[in-house]
Amino acid sequence: MTDPSRGSPEPPPGDGAPGPIFQRGDAERPMSVRAAVGWVVGVTFLFLWLLAVIASFRPERELDVVSSFACQAAVYLLGLFGVLQLHAPRASIREFVGLRATHLAFYPLAVALGFALEGPIAALYGLIERRWPSGISDAELVRVFVEASAAERVVLGLVFIALGPALEEVFFRGALARPMRRKYGAPLVVAVTAALFAVAHVEWQKFLPIGLFGVALGLLRFASGSIVPPILLHATYNGIQCFALLSAAEAGAVNEVPAAAGAALPETTATPGWLVAASSASALVLIALACALGNRAEAAARAREKDLS
Repeated sequence: MTDPSRGSPEPPPGDGAPGPIFQRGDAERPMSVRAAVGWVVGVTFLFLWLLAVIASFRPERELDVVSSFACQAAVYLLGLFGVLQLHAPRASIREFVGLRATHLAFYPLAVALGFALEGPIAALYGLIERRWPSGISDAELVRVFVEASAAERVVLGLVFIALGPALEEVFFRGALARPMRRKYGAPLVVAVTAALFAVAHVEWQKFLPIGLFGVALGLLRFASGSIVPPILLHATYNGIQCFALLSAAEAGAVNEVPAAAGAALPETTATPGWLVAASSASALVLIALACALGNRAEAAARAREKDLS
């Protein structure tokens, strides 16, 4: 029988002819905002439950970054494959999450944006933390770096700088963003994924700074048409924080929380206001350049078309 939605009939099986003609756009199902919220809530609760299970087997609630990342990787990958099965069961994972080439200028631009965003985001979180303390200290994380061997620090750096950012971007700017983009415009998808990205970090004091960071990641994702630039941006930002943790560890400052980790520090070590203002202005200029490049570059336009093809 001929399917009127396709250009030609399906050949009978077993005759040596190619399989049915498949257009990815015909098979992919769009995702509503409600469904995206459900996926993030489910993944977040599963992650917290796994952490609680692991902690229950330990005599003390020690901070184990590797175990925490393993739990995060398990639930995010489970979420990714769940979204694939429901929304694009026959799609290529690589294309679905947007792992594709784009204009080369997006890559250094993403790295520069990572440096520019660190100051204002850390300053914003510091202000919120001073006004509404969360009671959560990063001193224990510094202690982990202090007590870690050289090989363990390499593993921690790999988790913080490479694996963690890639995992989060694949889920939020890939698995959620593509099916939502088939139903909504890019601005709404950027806003929703940024909000969900912030909420997934649980601590409400981080919602606004992480939400703003998520907006920058989303804008870069849709301007470039690729998930690679936001991964680079995310990795650069985390790399700065990792360097701050290593610096504190080398100095033996176990009880001192690094500024890049987003904690409230004494005014003597706070980032100067003029530097925060300059970094904020630089970030806005870089985001504007990314949007302009996305509108002008043919490579970016071709990459964006694949999200809707």
